[in-house]
Amino acid sequence: MRTIKILNYTLLTVFLLMIGITGCGKKENPVPKQETKKEQSNMTAPSEELSGKGKEIFYLESKTTGLKCADCHSDGTNSGDAHYKYFADILNADKRPSTYFGMYKGDDVSKNAGGADLCWKNFLKMDNSLDADQISALNAYYEIAGKGKEVKEYKFTTIALPKPDKVKLKDDQTKIAGLTGDVDKGEKLFNETCAFCHSDKSNVKHVPNLFKKFEGNLKSITFHIRIGSKHMPYFPYEVINDQNIADVTAFIFKKNNMTIQ
Repeated sequence: MRTIKILNYTLLTVFLLMIGITGCGKKENPVPKQETKKEQSNMTAPSEELSGKGKEIFYLESKTTGLKCADCHSDGTNSGDAHYKYFADILNADKRPSTYFGMYKGDDVSKNAGGADLCWKNFLKMDNSLDADQISALNAYYEIAGKGKEVKEYKFTTIALPKPDKVKLKDDQTKIAGLTGDVDKGEKLFNETCAFCHSDKSNVKHVPNLFKKFEGNLKSITFHIRIGSKHMPYFPYEVINDQNIADVTAFIFKKNNMTIQ
């Protein structure tokens, strides 16, 4: 009996060793490398050709207004002028949670090229809306320009959307009329924002030079800044506040040798 038990233990040991050897020799499925994810990411990244077409659209000048997207929005290379700080940049604009004061959210942001289609029609006055290929090209350029940058969401307050709030506008006009404008600060603000369109050096079409034939008043200045007009954009409260409007109004009227009305 003792001999049989020893034999059984010996056979069991050999069997277990064989299992261990077989297990050691078994080939494992290769663990995916991190480079694989990068390769997959590169496959979905926009092509340089598509991005190049988007850049052409971004810098395309409107024959109607003389304006282009790049006149207001920075792509990271044209941000030297001070007036770009008053507008949202385009870096990763197609990936923002919302844009155009919340008008576009989620998937609708990229479907409208970050809201560019509205600017295209309202401010550049192009004949047609952006088509699907143009939107894809602009989105590609946003992504290339914003590579390595965080996705920023701009949240502003405006009375221009979803429709002009005329009641709030009147309240603003009354409040601003009670403020004392600073001419020097108004001149600085004018040069950074208004002068791009409303000066002798402007290439923008159908825009009045405010120092040659100015027929406005404080109410009209407030209206244009808060609501916008034709291809003039409106400015949110976070960008130009009530005191800023009082300042720029003081400068415009002094430059025209007029008394504020």
